[in-house]
Amino acid sequence: MAGFIRRYQTFPGTEVITAIEGVIIVDLAPPGAINGVGAGTVALVGEFADMKHGVSVDPTDGDVSTSPQPVEIFSGQDMLNKVGGWDETLGDFGDAGGNGFVALRNKKFARLVAVPINLASPKGVRVWRELPTNKSVTNPTPIVLPAPATVAAGREFKNSTSRVRLCTAHTFTGIGHYKQGVDGAIVATGGPATPKLFSSALGGFLTAKSGGPVQKGDLLVLGQIDGAGALGANAGTYRVTADASSNTQLNVEKMDAATFDWTSGTAQPYRVHPASDGDSGGIAKSGDANGYTLPARPLDATIAVNVVVNPTLVPPAGEQTSWDSLSGLQMQAHSSSGLVYSANTQAPNAVNHADLEALYALAMDSLINDQSPANEVNILLVARHSEVIRAFQKAHVLTASQRGLGRTTVISPELTEVSVDTILGDTDPGVGTNRTERVDYAWPGFRTFVPEAVGFSIEGADARFYTDGQLDTHADTWLGSILSNLAPERNPGQAASPVPDVMAPVLGLQRLAPVMDMSHYIQFRAKGVCAPRYDKSSGGFIFQSGITTSLISGEKNIARRRMADFIEDSLAQRFNQFAKLPLTAALKDTLVGETDAYLAGLLSINNPPAQRISGYIIDEKSGNTPDLEDKGIWVLISKVRTLATADFLVVQVEAGEGVNVTVT
Repeated sequence: MAGFIRRYQTFPGTEVITAIEGVIIVDLAPPGAINGVGAGTVALVGEFADMKHGVSVDPTDGDVSTSPQPVEIFSGQDMLNKVGGWDETLGDFGDAGGNGFVALRNKKFARLVAVPINLASPKGVRVWRELPTNKSVTNPTPIVLPAPATVAAGREFKNSTSRVRLCTAHTFTGIGHYKQGVDGAIVATGGPATPKLFSSALGGFLTAKSGGPVQKGDLLVLGQIDGAGALGANAGTYRVTADASSNTQLNVEKMDAATFDWTSGTAQPYRVHPASDGDSGGIAKSGDANGYTLPARPLDATIAVNVVVNPTLVPPAGEQTSWDSLSGLQMQAHSSSGLVYSANTQAPNAVNHADLEALYALAMDSLINDQSPANEVNILLVARHSEVIRAFQKAHVLTASQRGLGRTTVISPELTEVSVDTILGDTDPGVGTNRTERVDYAWPGFRTFVPEAVGFSIEGADARFYTDGQLDTHADTWLGSILSNLAPERNPGQAASPVPDVMAPVLGLQRLAPVMDMSHYIQFRAKGVCAPRYDKSSGGFIFQSGITTSLISGEKNIARRRMADFIEDSLAQRFNQFAKLPLTAALKDTLVGETDAYLAGLLSINNPPAQRISGYIIDEKSGNTPDLEDKGIWVLISKVRTLATADFLVVQVEAGEGVNVTVT
């Protein structure tokens, strides 16, 4: 060999090349590809039964604070798991809306993010269940094996004056007992003081739990339900009030901390379970603030300290041969401040109030950050409607678009606004108040069938109540669903796929919607209203005009704004990977080459069915000067002509006996 072979990933300097004779291989990576960003990610802010992603709970004292956390939803079941299901007390039905479940029901999204608002009391609660008692005096195994069981978000509890709903689901475990025996002994003390002493000569309580002591908060299951004498009189689930300090004794209390006395007995069957099998409080006795960590929402009034409330729908009570997974279910208000009630936000079907609107503003603000999935949202939808919230939406998308991906929003007036003149007006709730090409305005709303609402008395837009499950819903979430499923260059007013599929669950326009003809739709288009109508040719509802609220020439079409965002965000995402690199000729060539390749792909000359733009030019010269480059600034200008949509198709026909149709 006359020299050495060397290989480099970048072109080496002259000193490197001349260091030794031989062959230099420069193995350059080909230009990368610009991948288009997602253009159909929807975020919905609303009132959901499960608010765990809308709150933060301090595990040391049960303090519940507002902390909206956008969470991505991947399926219908995933939605139920993360933000809960149907709750008829959430939202102002027939007017302002707000119910997040209804806003999403029957709609399809390419990608969905939910942001729950916080309606919980400032302090948490605890819930517990009774565990199955023992089979017999000589057999301490449970009547039935304790199974995992979930108390659903939105589950209602009540006493004679108040109702409260759990604001997050809680699941009891089914780990099972870690200690059992048949030599339990209890002695009547002659007084109601609590806690009480439980004894077992063979106990081993100091090493019973993974080599350590039985812990505070763990559960003692004693006796046999309906058994004779002490066996039945003391049967039940008790909470251990302190870590075991004796090998043979435990201090226990009733689950509700009520005072009690034993019926004396010996040779009693017992089991010890981890707290998680039957109590949400964990390592805490009654009265310990750290045991009350589940957010809850009172519906009627403040609930006092330590008050115990029973489920409105009571699970079957445990019996000697059978046991429901939630037998003995109860809830207890916080040990220091109970559950504080605010009618402005927590009342059933609360109407608009500044306190609610402030919570919505906080939830929208949570979508302005650099963390996924918030930083991938293109379309903002809000379940509740008010003048203040609509203004928040406009301000939000303008701010969010300045800081990251281009973002648009769809707004609607309250369902009770059914005057065409009002809708066309320049004062809220009219379309003219929030004009910008990033705000779309959809009206009137639609009726759709929500099976979960059957049997519940739900107000319609006509102020009457219905139990058939046919609910009036705002148009904005339907238009948002179309936008999510449609390529950005497409007109959301089209009747072609996927619009018929998205709109299939629509039963008709909302109650009290006016009768509209072509003259109305001409006005709507002129003023920036996306108004739905029934299209006979497609057999379903469409939005007549896919227009923004902007009246500025060039900003009218929703598709133009969305496609511009798509192109800009796609280029910016790729260019950002080259930021801070040396501004070499090679880097400039790379940026130009990748931009050209990306736009050529959108133009798709060799594959016309894939065409997404009608033309483009790239200019790397006119925007640059030596002075700018000295400051680290380099400008690449791309001009892209987007595709017009076939909004106005003219069919010219001459028909008659005297028409000349001579073929040449």
